[in-house]
Amino acid sequence: MGRLKLILMPLIASLLIITAGCGSSSDEKETKSGEVQKVTLKAVTAWSQGNTMNEGFVALQKQGTEKSGGQLDIVFGGGPETIPAFELSEAVRNGVVDIAWTAHTYNVSQIPVLEGAKLSQVTPWEERESGAFDFYNKLYQEKMNVYYLGKGTPNLTYNLYTNIKPQNIADFKGLSIRVTPAYQAFANALGAAPVTTDPSEVYTALERKMIVGYGWPSVGIADFGWAEATKYVIDPPFYQVDVIGLVNLDKWNSLAPEMQKVLTDSMLEVEKEMNTYFGELVAKDREQIKAKGVEIVELSPEEASKYIETAYTAGWESVNSKAPDLASQLQSLISK
Repeated sequence: MGRLKLILMPLIASLLIITAGCGSSSDEKETKSGEVQKVTLKAVTAWSQGNTMNEGFVALQKQGTEKSGGQLDIVFGGGPETIPAFELSEAVRNGVVDIAWTAHTYNVSQIPVLEGAKLSQVTPWEERESGAFDFYNKLYQEKMNVYYLGKGTPNLTYNLYTNIKPQNIADFKGLSIRVTPAYQAFANALGAAPVTTDPSEVYTALERKMIVGYGWPSVGIADFGWAEATKYVIDPPFYQVDVIGLVNLDKWNSLAPEMQKVLTDSMLEVEKEMNTYFGELVAKDREQIKAKGVEIVELSPEEASKYIETAYTAGWESVNSKAPDLASQLQSLISK
């Protein structure tokens, strides 16, 4: 019996050690499961580093770090030199990148109704209240396997810039205006003669009088040297530049709810911050181009009303021709 006791005692001690060890491991897992683990998300932008269109992305990086207490790291993985702008949607769809800082405009081939996003007449937070945010998010999840974060350039609009001084919208008839797909329908509706050129050719085209005007966002013509070859900027502005943030849906679903909330709350702050930022930037840009000799032409209230009505009517007609099943629904969500 005594010999049996001597044999059993070490075995019992070993079992107690193993049991204690298992209990310790279980407690450790419970502790870790209650923590939000550090998350690193790789992002690529459709614009080169330092471009104004990336200001919201930089703000998102900062907000994400602050709101997560350093547990969220959104890493810049490059701009269009890494993944061309029109290939970025496919990259985020397939999970090659976690976040794409892109534009609704670049995704129209996959979701045609997105052409109407630029026609929004409300703020991002009003879009969230009206159901427009959910409208976009549903389409993005179903069609592109991405989660829609929100808007990166609120309050940034477009203008027409010309070398003739219009008194009314009839004065645009027959003018050669450089366009992009974003506002070609508007130029057509004004009776202008749309011309498509690469941005790098605009200055030369103006000098040689191949064009007498062009459309562009309400900031930035001085950066390209175009202010020296431009006489007028026409007010009122129209449309909205539609930069957005997208997250690969599989990656989004893998994030802890707390981290999803960090990203959502960060984007809400970005939308408010950028709304103020771009409003101030447009005002500064106007002073800059005025100093270079560009005159601001303000159409009369009556002509301005016709001008804006023409812009939005033409825009929605174009959207309706491409997405008749969804155009009217989107229009009701983002129009005043």
